[in-house]
Amino acid sequence: MIQESLKKSIALVPWKWRGRIKRLPLVAPLQRWLLARFLEGREFVHTVDAGPARGLNYPVRLPDDKGIWTGTYELEFSQLLAQAVKPGEAALDIGGWHGFFGGVMALAGASRVFIFEPMPANCAQIKKMISLNPNLPLELVEAAVSDAEGMIDFVLMGESSMGKLANSSFQADNQTAQRIQVRTVALDELLTAGKINAPAMMKIDVEGAELQVLKGARQLLAAGRPALFIEIHSRQLGRECRDFLVALGYEIEVLEPGEPEVCHFVAKAKI
Repeated sequence: MIQESLKKSIALVPWKWRGRIKRLPLVAPLQRWLLARFLEGREFVHTVDAGPARGLNYPVRLPDDKGIWTGTYELEFSQLLAQAVKPGEAALDIGGWHGFFGGVMALAGASRVFIFEPMPANCAQIKKMISLNPNLPLELVEAAVSDAEGMIDFVLMGESSMGKLANSSFQADNQTAQRIQVRTVALDELLTAGKINAPAMMKIDVEGAELQVLKGARQLLAAGRPALFIEIHSRQLGRECRDFLVALGYEIEVLEPGEPEVCHFVAKAKI
């Protein structure tokens, strides 16, 4: 409501002055302040106007989604993902959260983006985003990716962005009682069954199940050799994933680490 009122107010200004008003240094901060003041804690639809996600219609809730609202969320990582997309080829977003990175991949020209997410609350947000962007080739797979198909306990870790397979070594001392049963899938099985397209790139953020995802995609990786962006959640997992990928002919670049023991691998097949 407030956002629409602001747009209507600008519409009343004579056309020749609108560009000058938008360039005034205080207008954008004032608009942001008004939106934050009246919309904080309420979900509203926002069209991202900066960064690789520019043009993406997204259900925003402040203050949690402030970075998405301002176009600065995970900016460097988003740029790397967008640059790695091969237009006309498929991409996988494994551990999709609310679908933001899947949206970045689709906007960069991916032919189809398969977003894998097992958490029901996150899936609901992804469905909203997909409905808001009907022209983008986004498809949600409500499942966790592992090395085999089945059902498994999934631990909810207190944040909408955080959940893990019960057998993950990440934060093994987390004693949360919140567990649900989720479906697991293996990428090789999905590809063989024709349920996904062979991807040219994959983003993997699965809170400690990284190696399980890779083992379930051994044939896909060996044959298609997609570029990989993997969030690694321990030094031990980093070593195991590195050895697995090197054996398949990949080269590993470690991006700047974030939290202790957490870093991003960028893995690309040797030429």
